[in-house]
Amino acid sequence: MTSDPICLRVKGPFACFTRPEFHVERVSYPIITPSAARGILEAILMKPIEKPEAHKRHNKVGFRWVITRLGIINKGTMFSILRNELGYPTHQKPEDATGYDINADRIRAQRHSLILSGGLDQDGKRQMLEYLIEACVEVEDDLGHGGARNTQPRWKAVQVMAKYHQMFLRRARAGQCFYQPFFGCREFSVAEWQLVEEHDGVDGSGNRRWRLPDLDLKAMQRVNEPFGMIFRDYRYEPVWNHWGHGKDNPRPASGWSQPGQRPEPMHLHAQAVNGWIKIEQEVLT
Repeated sequence: MTSDPICLRVKGPFACFTRPEFHVERVSYPIITPSAARGILEAILMKPIEKPEAHKRHNKVGFRWVITRLGIINKGTMFSILRNELGYPTHQKPEDATGYDINADRIRAQRHSLILSGGLDQDGKRQMLEYLIEACVEVEDDLGHGGARNTQPRWKAVQVMAKYHQMFLRRARAGQCFYQPFFGCREFSVAEWQLVEEHDGVDGSGNRRWRLPDLDLKAMQRVNEPFGMIFRDYRYEPVWNHWGHGKDNPRPASGWSQPGQRPEPMHLHAQAVNGWIKIEQEVLT
């Protein structure tokens, strides 16, 4: 069960939506990815349905973010920077940690990064990267509290969905977040965000026509191009099924490298039409 769509406008000076096929230097996708958009929304409000704690795993009260469309107002330009990156050994013990000391040569490495910038306007002033995130709140119809999933009346799920939907609207209007949203890498923070609430109905495809300034609409209408295959998100259903949904089930100690028991990556062919990239509806579990 999904709620009515919400639309959030986000801005920031820099972004790095890292491509996983480049292992050393970080290279950004040319546009925001659905998983990065989901992370921005989760920074404002999140309550996961699936819980890693064994004593909470049976309780499915919560919601997921389903990204439906991504809007591009200013896609920016690519440029290269050289920065220090800190690398620590895997599974380092707390007592062996040296902290975030950039002067420690054994953990510091200088690497090139190909990131996104908002670019400059005609007057030479720096611009912001600007995106629109359209998403829905999704809750499960069977909100179980016992050892198994118990089917509750439909109105119960509607109430839970409406509660989280209104909570997000309230927090987005007030500029509240649990942690600072960011564009891909954490050092590239979202400078500001704005909730777009007014719309002019739906178009012939059933998509909402969000009310935006004329300059932004003209900028979006010029973005009609394919961006190739981009990372969409992970499918976590194999992991949760491997753990089990019963109460107090112990977490499995092995089997994480086996196919069908680890997160499965999903990809998206990003095609922008009038500045919008439509994402097929699919439940991400």
